[in-house]
Amino acid sequence: MKLKLAFVIIAVNCAAALAIGICFLSFAYLEEIARRSFTPANNPAVGPGNERRGDTPLGIDKTILMDREKSAAKIQSMQNMLKDHLNNPRIYTRLPEAEFFKSLIGYYFLSRILSATTVTLDQDIINNFKSKGMILYSMDKTYPLMKKSIYIDKRRKTASKPIIRPGTNIIFIFVESLSQFFLRDDVHGVKGLTTHFKDMERDSLVFTNMYNAAFPTIRGLIASLGSGTYLLDENIGGTRIPIPCRFLFLSDILKKLNYTNIHIQAGSERFIGMKNFFMKRQSYDYFYGSESLALKNFGSFKNGFGVDDDTLFDFIVDWLKKYQDTRPFLLTVSTINSHPPFKVRQRLAAAGDNDMLNALYSTDIAFGKFWDYFKNSRHRDNTLVILTADHAMGNNNEYIRFMKNHEQYFRPFFDRIPCFFYFPGGAWRGMKNDTVCMNLDFLPTILDMMNLDLANPFMGVSIYAESKYYNRTENMLGWNNMDAKKLEEAKKVLSFFLNIYREDRIVPPNYTVQLY
Repeated sequence: MKLKLAFVIIAVNCAAALAIGICFLSFAYLEEIARRSFTPANNPAVGPGNERRGDTPLGIDKTILMDREKSAAKIQSMQNMLKDHLNNPRIYTRLPEAEFFKSLIGYYFLSRILSATTVTLDQDIINNFKSKGMILYSMDKTYPLMKKSIYIDKRRKTASKPIIRPGTNIIFIFVESLSQFFLRDDVHGVKGLTTHFKDMERDSLVFTNMYNAAFPTIRGLIASLGSGTYLLDENIGGTRIPIPCRFLFLSDILKKLNYTNIHIQAGSERFIGMKNFFMKRQSYDYFYGSESLALKNFGSFKNGFGVDDDTLFDFIVDWLKKYQDTRPFLLTVSTINSHPPFKVRQRLAAAGDNDMLNALYSTDIAFGKFWDYFKNSRHRDNTLVILTADHAMGNNNEYIRFMKNHEQYFRPFFDRIPCFFYFPGGAWRGMKNDTVCMNLDFLPTILDMMNLDLANPFMGVSIYAESKYYNRTENMLGWNNMDAKKLEEAKKVLSFFLNIYREDRIVPPNYTVQLY
């Protein structure tokens, strides 16, 4: 009997090994096909002059991309499919291998192939990046983003800027999907939608031309807190993989100045390994997500990806009341109500049945509780509060429906976002800065205001010192009319960045913050 069982085990293992071997051989074969197909010279269908009318040079029909009815239908179809899956108890008896392998193939081909080898960019591409305000290969070939200063030209430093005094607390609030458009009730006509945000706007220095450089949330946070882009954000089987690299965050720099760093978010602590990422790599001392916040209000977990923003801001107020440390603090905050599926705790009559608008209104009410507390708290005279968005509103069903009446403002995913700096005691109240800038510029700008400089891998520049010299809201390499040459150039740049992320070559492992 034992001998028979041993033969069965050996046979099963051999079959498994054979199957795995076939999979790897298939991957290798398909990889070669993918490599050839990606080269325009081997794919005449995407070569210059072979596009169908109305297509992009990659053969994608622009009319489909811009057709809201088709977009809405597609979104509704996906939502219905998800609903059917979640409401069908038999789903739990099915094997997930098919979905897993589909995502594995996408993961393998889209990023593994492009990031397989180290890429050195041509001088023309390097010069093009420099003309957009980004320096490459100035210190270390292995860590090509590293440069010696936050300024490209130190002669551009100016004294005509706000000053953040040493020891000032900083609260950085990222509102989920808050395009600047939603604060324009003179345009969209929904009065009272963002009353409390606008209250802060009146008392703040406002950057009127701030654009988001990244989407979705984790990329937006990296852009704002680390002045870097992150392109991997991959997933297998519907689960995004943890971030494999280290950036240089505001928290890393403030830690050198003896700050306590805290992040509080309405979403899960475990999502994409965010808690480990913030605490083990980016110098955060405390990290609170929905798992921590839900202990006080488990009922708010009933839908969506975390607790609602009422619970979030209640927790923040409570934390601020209890904070007794003599050290200054950096507190970063990320909301969630306006992330689909929307969390609606309050409804505004003028918003009707649009859950997106009512979710934004709910967040505004929740923020109002914090703002009313803060303006009368012991922190108001020694704390800088920054309110912005993680990114612009995405292309969801409710957004499409609402924007039909505002076609000229329809810019899903990437758009102007609010940017308010409330200085201690209300300094710079009512002032505006109209310089065109990006959330990549947050970190260099804050350091410029603090009169700090250091070696860094930042992709942004100070709004006061250098943003006006560069137009970076357009495509970094100007790929407006993609031909075969530019397609190959784009592939090289993408491979360059993906390889840097995969190999953790943004900040050298022996790097320490040295301020000057």
